[in-house]
Amino acid sequence: MSRNTLKWSVLASALFLGACNNAPSEPAREPTPAPESTQSVRTVESKLSQIELEWEGPTPLLEADMEAGNEQCDAYYNWCDGTLDVYAFPWSSPQTPTLSDAVESVFAMMQDPREQSRIRWTDRGTVPFSTLSDTLFYFDALDPHLLTELGNGTEQVQIRYFYSSDLVAPGAHDWNHLFIVLFPESHRVAVFNLVNHEI
Repeated sequence: MSRNTLKWSVLASALFLGACNNAPSEPAREPTPAPESTQSVRTVESKLSQIELEWEGPTPLLEADMEAGNEQCDAYYNWCDGTLDVYAFPWSSPQTPTLSDAVESVFAMMQDPREQSRIRWTDRGTVPFSTLSDTLFYFDALDPHLLTELGNGTEQVQIRYFYSSDLVAPGAHDWNHLFIVLFPESHRVAVFNLVNHEI
């Protein structure tokens, strides 16, 4: 499988986030009014993300975990859908890569503004791995496989959690759980998105 290198400028990131009005906020804040959201966009514009993501894809074991989880979702009347993307990034800086840079790069990569503008993410902030583990639903095999397959066994992963509840039809919601997981020593970013459907 070929690796597609995805390089995004800060300007592209800021324009995308500004167009969607969904710029990631600081950890553990509730949805903010428009003036603070505008300030967040200005902050993104002035920041240079050093992380350039290269799509790597899940390992065969993680791919099998995702397939098994999605099969269970389908068996229960399509109660859920899950996706897992894995990226590597080159790193030569003496500084440690930051979770904020990883989040900025992931949001810049979301390619369809029309689709993403439908989702109004609430930034739940930086969370421990246990928060992700408790939210896995039918994808519970990802714990501990996510750590053992992508990490070096000793590094402290960093996780940012975004949540959204969207009305997709009369009387039917989608609940989105988006986890951006940074492996700062292995130079990888995993993006797990779980969508629970109200039927």
